[in-house]
Amino acid sequence: MEDQKHFIVLVAGFSNYHWNYPVYEEKFGIENFAHTTNAKRYTVDEHLEEIESILPENRPYLLVGYSMGVSLIIELMNRKVLSNCKGATLIGGSRYQPTHWFLNFVFSLPAPFIYFFAFLILLSYPIALMINKFSIKNTNHTCVEGLMRLIENKASEMRKEYNQCIRKVGIDVKGVLEENKDIPIYIIRLQKDLMVDEKDLEYTKTFFTEVKEKILPANIIHLTHAQDNEFVKMIEEEYEFFNIV
Repeated sequence: MEDQKHFIVLVAGFSNYHWNYPVYEEKFGIENFAHTTNAKRYTVDEHLEEIESILPENRPYLLVGYSMGVSLIIELMNRKVLSNCKGATLIGGSRYQPTHWFLNFVFSLPAPFIYFFAFLILLSYPIALMINKFSIKNTNHTCVEGLMRLIENKASEMRKEYNQCIRKVGIDVKGVLEENKDIPIYIIRLQKDLMVDEKDLEYTKTFFTEVKEKILPANIIHLTHAQDNEFVKMIEEEYEFFNIV
């Protein structure tokens, strides 16, 4: 892709420390794509510093946020004028991240106990399979992926990020800067998402003058990078909305 092409800045979700984004790199070109890693960053401010460090200075760009990354984008728009931002795609998230008492409890424990609870969830696979109407895809998402992420990323690191970022990001945000209100916002979400507060999503929409939504069937519990091929196509289809020629 040539230099005049728009740059894509992807803001990763919770604990995506080692994730790669081949679908984005192939579609937009490595030279036109950057993403956060979240590695060794725990607080909201540390995450925002990483986002700012990869924003291109003299090129227009599109922001793409996943889950916690959505909340970080909203937080950034509340603090910094994004003059070169042509639009933002918000995937599976809103102003803040809803937390559950069980996760709050688990991530308050020492790392060995977090692994213990994760293994207990894995052992409940047959029950989860029935609850998920024998959907192996949904059950793997519930029981297996969480454990694999703990093993890959270390429970101690995830605990810090959960308590210092997930539980705090966006909570005090009441809007975005005036200069950012006209940035086109494209929301991709499930009809019912376990990790999205629907009332807060409606509140988030009021921050902007141009908002477009794509609602997907709720056959999974949360949108993840497993659907990246679909998301990239959806973003491309909205170039006119983002005023990209």
